[in-house]
Amino acid sequence: MIQCPECREMILDDSAFCDKCGKELKWCPECKRPKRGTECPVCGNDLIPGRKYLAMIESGQTPSAQPQKPQSTEPVQQPTAAPQQAQSQQVQQPQRTAVAAAVTAPTALVGNGWRLQLQEGAFGRIGGMWPELGTCTYVSSNHGVIGRTASGWTITDNGTTNGTYVNGARLASGTPVAIAKGNSVRIATLEFTVE
Repeated sequence: MIQCPECREMILDDSAFCDKCGKELKWCPECKRPKRGTECPVCGNDLIPGRKYLAMIESGQTPSAQPQKPQSTEPVQQPTAAPQQAQSQQVQQPQRTAVAAAVTAPTALVGNGWRLQLQEGAFGRIGGMWPELGTCTYVSSNHGVIGRTASGWTITDNGTTNGTYVNGARLASGTPVAIAKGNSVRIATLEFTVE
């Protein structure tokens, strides 16, 4: 049995679609579990639609991630750039800097062999956006919430027994605390770093 990442109901592990909500499952070829979105939050592989994934399994093929991202359209710098090309590249420099700044914002909690993508929503042992936490009995069933503000990401503990910690400090129940790149986050007994 597996858990549907959309409705969180338990379904047969050879399903292309959820028996309960009807959504097509998207499988990670490395984790061999259905996930939400287009990319696995644990290993980063592109997800494969359920019908295609099961057809590959039935035909004896080993499913592998299919790149779904478009190729970069940024011009390739030539070793002997003409003065006009050099000026063009100087104009593009601020755009690359802005993109680099956006990439440095926190995107995931990394630890315990997992990469949990930051997204708004609840998390816990039963249901929530990170089904991986279901493997830890010390995580409460409705452990906490990840939120987003204008200044960045927050994490809130829902009054759990084993707590949620940011940089070693236990969170007060129901109080959102900002998390930033490089912070340590502990969910019950699971240690993560914000990346």
